[in-house]
Amino acid sequence: MRPGAPAPRRASPPALSASPGRRPEIDLDPHEVLAFKKAAVWSALAGLALFGATEFAPGFYGTWYFIVNAVGFGFILPVLASLHVLHLPVRQSGAVLGTIAGTCVVIAGLGGAPETLPAALVARAVWWWTIGKMWAETGVLPRTFGWITTLLAILFPAVAAIAALGARTDFSADLPLRLVFAAWLVTLAALLWPRRPVA
Repeated sequence: MRPGAPAPRRASPPALSASPGRRPEIDLDPHEVLAFKKAAVWSALAGLALFGATEFAPGFYGTWYFIVNAVGFGFILPVLASLHVLHLPVRQSGAVLGTIAGTCVVIAGLGGAPETLPAALVARAVWWWTIGKMWAETGVLPRTFGWITTLLAILFPAVAAIAALGARTDFSADLPLRLVFAAWLVTLAALLWPRRPVA
């Protein structure tokens, strides 16, 4: 930088205002509000795509399954970006950890990993525990949904472990876990849609 030249301006995080007992309001510029609307749409499409992928058994329609599955997980990436913006004003370390863990879930999904793969289970548990606890404690998204997400972070590995240890060859936990994940994404889409008018 040249001597005497003004220092470059750094982007400031969204401002946060909160009242005791009320959900904090994060002041977003119109560009970010539009990004949240797009993220809500991407989240809904991701949930629908992952639900649709269950109609194609990998052993019979492998190509279609992996295409639809990849599309669904790919749509989650812009959702992670908007969630990072939402989380940053309230929990900086939690925002980073949530984004990293969520990205790991996407990478595992893009590779066609089953829901019961241990690596995918660990990444999803860290992701959901981090963001669910953040929502429950700060209220940036509904606290009830935060507690549900935290509970799912525990239930997913538990269900997979019970199914694996039960030694039942006629039952797989992959389908019910995938359906729950798809429903979670659709619910998240409804909650991400901005509800406050922008001046």
